[in-house]
Amino acid sequence: MDIKPLVRREVVSLSAYEPEDYAGVRIKLDAMENPYPLPERLQAGLAGALAEVPLNRYPDPEAPRLKDALSEYLGVGAENLVLGNGSDELIGMIIQAFGGSPGIISYPMPTFSMYGIVARSMGQEVMELPLTADFQINFDGWLRLFSVRRPKVIFISYPNNPTGNLFDPDRIRRLIEGCFSIVVVDEAYFSFSGESFIDKIHELPNLAVLRTLSKIGMAGLRLGVMAAGKDIIREVNKVRLPYNINSLSQAAAGFLLRNRAAVDEQVLKIIDERERIYEALNGMDGVATAWPSKTNFILFRVNGAGKIHKELKARGILVRNMDAPGPLKDCLRVTIGTPEENREFLGVLKEILSGKQ
Repeated sequence: MDIKPLVRREVVSLSAYEPEDYAGVRIKLDAMENPYPLPERLQAGLAGALAEVPLNRYPDPEAPRLKDALSEYLGVGAENLVLGNGSDELIGMIIQAFGGSPGIISYPMPTFSMYGIVARSMGQEVMELPLTADFQINFDGWLRLFSVRRPKVIFISYPNNPTGNLFDPDRIRRLIEGCFSIVVVDEAYFSFSGESFIDKIHELPNLAVLRTLSKIGMAGLRLGVMAAGKDIIREVNKVRLPYNINSLSQAAAGFLLRNRAAVDEQVLKIIDERERIYEALNGMDGVATAWPSKTNFILFRVNGAGKIHKELKARGILVRNMDAPGPLKDCLRVTIGTPEENREFLGVLKEILSGKQ
């Protein structure tokens, strides 16, 4: 039997996510992860916390202890939080709750790919709006367009992935106030930028803020957080699946948030290394441009990015190949690693660009 006629039209046109082949990779700088493992002094405590989890029982569907820890961490009430299995699930919940039949989902380009992937899979029309040449939003043009074509949901990555920059916060606020849409400000990289809209969720009823623990050292837990006013929380909770945050993730995240001083120290190290790598890339022959970043990665341009990506990988160093027609032509994205990893990456890249292999 040929099942193709049974597949939804929107799914037929999609491509499955294909993870990078990590065979032979020694230094992994492609996925915006914290390169530092959990300090040994915390590993025993975490093991103890996980040992107490009753795996024969379903998780607490409301995760109250974890929400209390996140409330203290984020500075918002626990009642203003919805948890997701990573930010990806929260993106899906938001579109499911507020999208149309079909609806319009809008976001800048280039940006985080999951906004478009999830929207298309749910049968939504996507309205991709190009950033300017210096990776900024044309806010006046957007507002004029949104007055004619009203998207149900607008996603803004703040700072933006993969460009690494922050958009003007005053103009983002004007956009939120001036459009009839749910505006999702995705702050996945807040820990590295220090800039946030989370304190505005009660002033702006159409604002939702996304955060994640993945970038600061808890990527394996797959925990995303949405903060919003009570009206958005109510509607999103209607489509949230029960038990969506497993018991082990709840226990581990709660423990790590209560002992987060070590993670905070690691974040400061990453920020210091980010500035060092940015200066090194900008001064390296063969690097056309390296853009300043408020994240834990740096976007840079080299001639023949695809070839450079392959040569780095052949030497055991994996970065993300962003090369595509348009503003990311010949671009690579490197995640900030440990000082040792960063030194080797810079040294090998310099050798490749100079032809001394």
